[in-house]
Amino acid sequence: MPVAATALLSGCGIVSLPPVAIPDQTLSLPVSTSAQNAVIYDGDDAFDGATMPDVLSNVSLSGQALYSGAGNLRSVAIFLRSSLPSCDRVSGMSAQFCAPDGESAQRIGTLNLQNGKVTDLILSGQALDEAARAGHGYFGVQVLSGSSVLGDSLKLSQLKVSAKF
Repeated sequence: MPVAATALLSGCGIVSLPPVAIPDQTLSLPVSTSAQNAVIYDGDDAFDGATMPDVLSNVSLSGQALYSGAGNLRSVAIFLRSSLPSCDRVSGMSAQFCAPDGESAQRIGTLNLQNGKVTDLILSGQALDEAARAGHGYFGVQVLSGSSVLGDSLKLSQLKVSAKF
C-alpha cells in the first residue's frame, strides 16, 4: 500500500492496533436499596497509569463479566472516569456514590447479567477514549434491573483494550 494511502487510512480511524490486556477488576456492589438511582464508582484505578497516544480513537474494551452473590441483579449500566469525582463516600469502602444526572457522558455500556454466569462484554465511548489517554480509569456501576445485597460482586476479566489510528 502506498505511503500516502496508509496516512490517509490512519487519519480515518481505520487501522486497528493489537489489543492490550489490563488487569481483572472486581467491583464490590453495595446493597442496591442504599444505592437507589446512584452511580457507584470503585476506588481502584483499572488502567494504573498505562496511557495511549492522543492520536488513537475508537477505544473499546472487551472481556467477560461475572456477577456473583445472593442478589438478583439483572442489568447494570457501566461508567468510566479518568479521575474519581467528588461525590458521597461510603464509610469503610473506597466507593463513591454519585447522582446519575451528571454522569451520562461517562456511560460506556450496559451489561445484562445472570447470577453465576459469564457474560461477554464490549464497552466503548468518549469516556473510555479519555480514560485510556489519561492512563487512569475508575469503573462505576448503576443498577438498572434487579437488586444486589451486601457481599455481591461484579468481576470484569480477560479485559483487552483496543484502539484505532
